[in-house]
Amino acid sequence: MNFRLPLRLVNPRLARTSRRVPASSFSANRWIATKSTGDAPFAYTWLTRSPEELTPDDVITSLSSPTVNDTSPLILVTPKFAHWLDPTNEFLPKLFSRLYGKPGPLYTVAAVIDKLPNETAFCATSLQADGPGVEGLSLLVVPELNIQGKIAPPRRIGGSAAQEPDLGISVDAADLTTCQIGLRLAHTIFVNGKESTLLGMRWTWENTANDGGSYILTDSIDLTNCIVKSSSGVADVQSTMTLPLHPVGQRRKVISSMGNILREVSKSTDPNSVAPMPASSELEKELPRYIEDNDIVDQRVSVWALVEKPGITVSCLQDGLLKSVANGGKLHRVMSGGGGWGKKQGLLSLDPEIGFPGTTGQVELNHLDDLFNHNTSNTSELPPRFPDGMVGDDLSMLSQVAAEGDFIQFYASVESTPQQEEPRQNNDLEAVSYCFGVVSDAEQMNSEVMHAPQEGLTTLPNAFGALSEKAITYSRFMPPPIDEGQETKVWTPGPNTKLDIPGCRVTLIPRTDSE
Repeated sequence: MNFRLPLRLVNPRLARTSRRVPASSFSANRWIATKSTGDAPFAYTWLTRSPEELTPDDVITSLSSPTVNDTSPLILVTPKFAHWLDPTNEFLPKLFSRLYGKPGPLYTVAAVIDKLPNETAFCATSLQADGPGVEGLSLLVVPELNIQGKIAPPRRIGGSAAQEPDLGISVDAADLTTCQIGLRLAHTIFVNGKESTLLGMRWTWENTANDGGSYILTDSIDLTNCIVKSSSGVADVQSTMTLPLHPVGQRRKVISSMGNILREVSKSTDPNSVAPMPASSELEKELPRYIEDNDIVDQRVSVWALVEKPGITVSCLQDGLLKSVANGGKLHRVMSGGGGWGKKQGLLSLDPEIGFPGTTGQVELNHLDDLFNHNTSNTSELPPRFPDGMVGDDLSMLSQVAAEGDFIQFYASVESTPQQEEPRQNNDLEAVSYCFGVVSDAEQMNSEVMHAPQEGLTTLPNAFGALSEKAITYSRFMPPPIDEGQETKVWTPGPNTKLDIPGCRVTLIPRTDSE
């Protein structure tokens, strides 16, 4: 079963149109695309289950030309469309001509992701998983200065996860509330020869006698980290999480640990108890029972540990999972442990990672024009990704996953149960809805068995998102209350965790003052 806690709920706006119709049929959505974006983001997502039938013109003709001067586009494509990012392909020059239609230099970022959420995923009112991810493209246009990156150093194939490129999306509300998503990218070694694809590109306008001119790629660089800031301009950003996990065992106190190794937990569920037992003892008993009770054929069930700081009170294990994550609890995959002998008996090894380098401030990022002009020394004017005091965890302490006195609760992954339903309307017709998540095991094995292929093209104005087969991270921070007498502003941390649970989703929906 799925446990889903709507931190706040509103209905996003979704528009659906089908391929094989004249361009004039898109007039209902045309006024959205022709309005000036200002500092507000402009987004569009195209979904399909028949990517081999689509052409660049099919996508571009569904998009009217907005006023997006002094902006830069971020383009995410699934592997079936990776060849559209090739400079010899007509897609990007035609897209930019449609968006801008004017001479001048243009900086862009493009990446290959694993899948896109389907159309119901952007509906925060849905209480079911959104179903299998689909192929397609997702576009987000933001002010040029809102994109920062780092040039990728030479990397060996099969390098460490710390070297993996990551893409961050930061969504800011008018009250300075910040939601940030980190995204691991698709494996593209068999698609274009690169282990992953995250590109910074510089384009210039070239006049031609035949068609008046077009954009020409003048330079391209591989990025290892990139963060894109999307200032929504709305009162608040609503967050909704779907975490398909089921509790196994009871919540217990951590008695002893070192780094990411959990050694002992309390034998009793009494929060004041300090009598120890080996960390894996309860899992070794309860996990086989859980597998048997639920008739799970594949007994290789993945397990996560929810680590909570003292002071977090939960009413029950099921509702408590999302409430805990919303208040700073962190989920760590159990990598190995159990059994053993001697000093290793009963130990559990937890994944220590909770964030990616590009989204946690561990690397220095620069504007795209600085990267191309080799001017990466002056970063004093760059807008901070997080204000001072905003990061709740000291980066030097990340290796200590569960400290003595923390509480821990184990959860097993469960199969998500997709259910299609019609999206509902949102009164805010211009706000962008965001959806990110992890591809489920069933989606990786054979999504077409679960859902028959749907031909054509579904267009979603004001929607942006991506799914990863590896992991995403999710952080949310609230601004400090206004206090003229307070010198130090302390930001209130909310969720701040890595999510690599198959089928999990995070949806961000802007909310206006009137809602």
